[in-house]
Amino acid sequence: MGVAFIEGLNDPYTTINNVDSSSSWDYASNITDYNQNMSNKVSTEVSKMERQFGITAKRFDWHNFKNDSLKRLFRHVATIGLAALPDDKLENATSLSSKMAAIYGSTKVTVGKDKDLPLEPDLTRNMKEVGNYDKLLQTWLAWHNAVGPAIKQYYIPYIKLSNEAASLDGYDNIKSAWLSDYETENMTEIVDKLWEDLSPLYKKLHAYVRMKLKEIYPGRLPEDGTIPAHLLGNMWAQEWGTLYPHLTMEDKPLDISKTMVEEKWDAQKMFHAAEDFFTSLGLDNMTSEFWSKSILTKPEDREIQCHASAWNMYNGDDFRIKMCTDPSIEQLRTVHHEMGHIEYYMQYKHLHVLLQEGANEGFHEAVGDLIALSVATKTHYGKLSLLKPTDKYNAVDLLLMSALDKIAFLPFGYLLDKWRWTIFTGETPFDKMNEKFWEYRIKYQGVSPPIKRNESFFDGGAKYHVALHVPYLRYFVAFILQFQFHEHLCTVAKKVDEHHPFHECDIYGEKDAGDVLKKGLSLGRSKPWPDVLEIMAGTRQMSASSLKKYYEPLEKWLDERIKNEVVGWDKANVQDYMGVPSFANKVDFSAAAVLASIGVILFCWKNISL
Repeated sequence: MGVAFIEGLNDPYTTINNVDSSSSWDYASNITDYNQNMSNKVSTEVSKMERQFGITAKRFDWHNFKNDSLKRLFRHVATIGLAALPDDKLENATSLSSKMAAIYGSTKVTVGKDKDLPLEPDLTRNMKEVGNYDKLLQTWLAWHNAVGPAIKQYYIPYIKLSNEAASLDGYDNIKSAWLSDYETENMTEIVDKLWEDLSPLYKKLHAYVRMKLKEIYPGRLPEDGTIPAHLLGNMWAQEWGTLYPHLTMEDKPLDISKTMVEEKWDAQKMFHAAEDFFTSLGLDNMTSEFWSKSILTKPEDREIQCHASAWNMYNGDDFRIKMCTDPSIEQLRTVHHEMGHIEYYMQYKHLHVLLQEGANEGFHEAVGDLIALSVATKTHYGKLSLLKPTDKYNAVDLLLMSALDKIAFLPFGYLLDKWRWTIFTGETPFDKMNEKFWEYRIKYQGVSPPIKRNESFFDGGAKYHVALHVPYLRYFVAFILQFQFHEHLCTVAKKVDEHHPFHECDIYGEKDAGDVLKKGLSLGRSKPWPDVLEIMAGTRQMSASSLKKYYEPLEKWLDERIKNEVVGWDKANVQDYMGVPSFANKVDFSAAAVLASIGVILFCWKNISL
């Protein structure tokens, strides 16, 4: 009976996913009251249908099934999230989520004389103005002071309801529910060990960057060894690639983004370049519906959610990307990342709809980034005419450029959920959330707030994935997996030997490597992730060894340059950063309330960029 029940769900779940994705797309790509209302109605009806399926699934003794695949399917159906709540609480949770999404997506702030600046593109552009200390500080404060406190008032009741839903699903709390995706009892210990292995390399990069920032901002960095969060080129200090021109030892730094502009790269050229790489491996072309229905640049006639995302519309051919693309090396990586999701969708579309997911959340995020590792080589940049024979650069320049995004991201990817878990479990009370956030930012990332903060702020809430309650551990896992995948595929393609180092491997056109990739992707969620990892990486264990091997030349280069630097920030204490700030932008709660009243649907969240 269990098999018949699951088989009978394929068609209704396919229909549900199609309708839900379609209504979510309509709103995300055209923010209007009408689309919001329609999506809210669909979301409510979908939740009620999922609740009924979940109730039926729980009548089976599925925990004791001997068929692991069937057990995995039943776990999926029986875990219904917010839909487990009674109707009144479900509507409340949906409303709270909508308000947080509205605040995050619609907030505009004033920086100096510039008014009504949205996060994208204006504030993001501001954060890249290396050397302009005051503008960086004003921009950071404007965003965090406006968004965080406005989110906080809805976040606390939302977490209470989400924890209640997790309990109704049979979990202790949201942390347990989120980690259940990995089907691994010791997942927290696994990621702790991975971070322990990687933190020495991160601290070396941190020490080098801090040394160079002291030259740019003399007397501005704290004596405890931390780096102020607004000085790293990114609103959340999660990627530091903007700093590259100021960190390289070359007189004329590589500027691939500038070359892209000069060579007239646009969104179409960037997406076709990504498609060409995937098809060179024997994977699929994008469908005609992809090209006709995707939104690849920001429309001028309407508001949309610009955060890049990949969409599966669950009809076999309709796959889409929504992205406000600009020609830059960072955006080229994002294009490959999002198209990696689409390729994954296409490879597992033959499976039961409940198995049309990544082997675990990290797999889905790793696929496109895996390809981007090949793109970020001198050979492939040369193929794309983005590196010219006359370009001069140190042999480790491309590794440094890569590490400023890859290595720099690791502690942030590790700590964001680690922080939220303490809230979900009650370890961190609601009146200490901001202090705990900065405790972890300092402890793991060596990043401190620009000025003193307190509990009237909610700086973690100024991050997309917190405001929208999206798990973040997947990105940390993905950054580990992509290097394991890459090393295995490079080995299969015979592209690594004593004359061809790992970090220079480009698997473009290597069909044997593509066959391995395709085999792993086609399994979707049908097998435990260690089984899929064995196919795609040649091992059943996640390991930091491939990542460390990739950056070995850079680590040696860093060692030579930080001989006189104190590596780490052992004396840093979060209490030194808590208190009443000497100045801060006032939070316009009335404006936040107006924005909240706009309302945003509870999206059926797709695979999104970090």
